[in-house]
Amino acid sequence: MGFRRHMIFWISRHELSPAQTKAILDLHGDVEVKRQEVVFDEVGGLKSLIESVDEGDFVYAVAGAPHYLAAALSGCEFGVFLNHPGRRANGTFGLHCVFHVVGGELVKVWENPDPNSDEGERLDVTVERPIL
Repeated sequence: MGFRRHMIFWISRHELSPAQTKAILDLHGDVEVKRQEVVFDEVGGLKSLIESVDEGDFVYAVAGAPHYLAAALSGCEFGVFLNHPGRRANGTFGLHCVFHVVGGELVKVWENPDPNSDEGERLDVTVERPIL
C-alpha cells in the first residue's frame, strides 16, 4: 500500500489566489489541493461535505454564514480565509488571515498584516488560545 498525500479541498467557484495557496502550504506542508464547485442546497451541506473527507484531509470553504455555523456547531474542523478590506491598485484583495474552526473554536492560524503583500506567516497557536 503506497503513501497518499493529504488532500486539501477548496470549496469555491473561484481559484485560489497565490497568497491562499502559499498559506495552505505553510500550514499543511506537502498536500494536494483540489477545488470543488459545490452549491449547498441545505444548511447542513458543508457539514456533510466535511464529514465525508478522509481522516487527515482538510476543507477550506466559501459558504454562507448558516453553513459555517451548522458545521462549526456540529464539531467539524475546517478553514476560512479573510481578505484585507481594501482593494489594491491592481483591483485585487490581499489575504489578511486564515482561520481554522477546531473544537467549536475560531483560531487565527496565519496572518499577513500588509495588504499590498502576499507574504504572511504561520502563527504559533493552540486550540487553548482561540480568537473567540
